[in-house]
Amino acid sequence: VERFLTERIGEEIAGEINIARTRPEPLTRLLLRSRLLDLCDALAGFCGNLLTLAEREADTVMPQWTHFQPAQISTLGHYLVGIENLLARDFDRLRAAYRTTNRCTLGCGALAGTSYPIDRQLVSDLLGFDGFQENTIDCVAAADYVLETATATAGLMVSLSRLCQDLWIWHTEEFGFIEIGDDYAGSSSMMPQKKNAYVFEFVRARAAHAIGDAVAALGTLRATNFQDLKDVEEEVVTPVVRSLDEAARALRLLDGSIRSMQINRELMLERAGRSFATATELAAAIHRRSGVSYRTAHRVVANLVLRASRGRDARNVDLALLNESARDLLGDELEIDEDTFRKALDPVAFVAAHAVTGGPAPDAVRESVASARATLDERKRAVEDDRAALADAAAELAARVARLRERVAAE
Repeated sequence: VERFLTERIGEEIAGEINIARTRPEPLTRLLLRSRLLDLCDALAGFCGNLLTLAEREADTVMPQWTHFQPAQISTLGHYLVGIENLLARDFDRLRAAYRTTNRCTLGCGALAGTSYPIDRQLVSDLLGFDGFQENTIDCVAAADYVLETATATAGLMVSLSRLCQDLWIWHTEEFGFIEIGDDYAGSSSMMPQKKNAYVFEFVRARAAHAIGDAVAALGTLRATNFQDLKDVEEEVVTPVVRSLDEAARALRLLDGSIRSMQINRELMLERAGRSFATATELAAAIHRRSGVSYRTAHRVVANLVLRASRGRDARNVDLALLNESARDLLGDELEIDEDTFRKALDPVAFVAAHAVTGGPAPDAVRESVASARATLDERKRAVEDDRAALADAAAELAARVARLRERVAAE
């Protein structure tokens, strides 16, 4: 670079380029901050699309699982809001990495700064940094902003991989809940009937890369001296840049896949109603109407499920079978009518009853979507402000350079 400038503007000017400067700083920071803003933009767009889908599917009743066994009933909208909330925190971690990264280190020299009367704040302002890193050894030796970026990116990719794992399973013939568009799927090289959801496998693999890259960055700095070293200024950066680029690519692919997705709502509802995933609500109804403790109600319903396992599911049990369990355990029938019994086991009624803030009831989901949208808008505005600050600084720098050129030309 110095030779290039010398050939064009002469050594009198180009020969001064290294005053108070060590070459790698802050070039890495300039590179990473740009990638971080791009990734934040991509993530914000993906989160927005998730919320749009969540609002559309607020009434889509579906099974959910704990320990991969049928658990309480929920809705697809409720699930998607949960994923968006997780990704929103990943967004905040990326923004925190940006704040740590966007600090100017110019003026640090090799480690002791310079004896020239430089203005470090002015240089920081003209390059769009939020401020300058004060201690000059810290400037050249720390590189912790690279580690923060690496771990934030790896955390995001882990979150995306968990979403992909669920969607990948739901895409199987055995589940049949969703189907992505042909543009995001692939066929088998041998079997003509196959439609493989390769995109989810791709993103999961990139999450593994991101974890490896974060470990590589951490390992590169492990037990290095607190100095300006090749490990610090160059080697630690390469895996992190790769992670940022792969994360942005994964988000683009996953975003397209989500928007192309067809949802089998009828099958989701049928599966939700088949199991005893609404049993907690039946126990609650017994507790509220019969005066027994919730734990006793829990035991009665557990006994009902045990009896039903002999060839029945939640759709064809009846109040008589429940009262058989009650007589065996309590010595008497329950004060509960057929309508209450049926409503407690109905998956749609179950979801509607769970209207707690943040819960799966459709209105609660829509409220959560609205709240998440408002917060997402704030996050997007923050990134827009960062970009505007960089653009303003670049414009001021360009104007100062133009004035300097005019003055030199006049002389």
